[in-house]
Amino acid sequence: MTLCLDVPDRRFAALRLLRDLRQVDQRAGVKNSRIAFDVAMLFYEQAQRDAVPELSVDQIAAATGYSGPTIRLVLKRLASTGAVAPARRLGKTQLYAMTPAGIAGFDGYVEAILGFEAPNGRAP
Repeated sequence: MTLCLDVPDRRFAALRLLRDLRQVDQRAGVKNSRIAFDVAMLFYEQAQRDAVPELSVDQIAAATGYSGPTIRLVLKRLASTGAVAPARRLGKTQLYAMTPAGIAGFDGYVEAILGFEAPNGRAP
């Protein structure tokens, strides 16, 4: 059975969830950057599907629509937080992968969403 919340309760619940997720973002290393979040989420999704979740700058750019230089900048930022790291090279192409710490951070993000309960334990 799904209970409906009135508008103020729904807004309060949504704001609480967003605050919780921002804290998870920071622990995962995305530091409130929408582009960094998009790139990190792509790695996380890839890690859930593939045994060897490695991506090149060109693959990330094609999947996200961001430019190569933007992707390189974001990868540098994500690598500095320990969320993503260079994995291996294929010729001149560098492949990157999400680290166990990055995966754990996004696992926390997904768990926060799946475990979300509105105020008073009512489901939205």
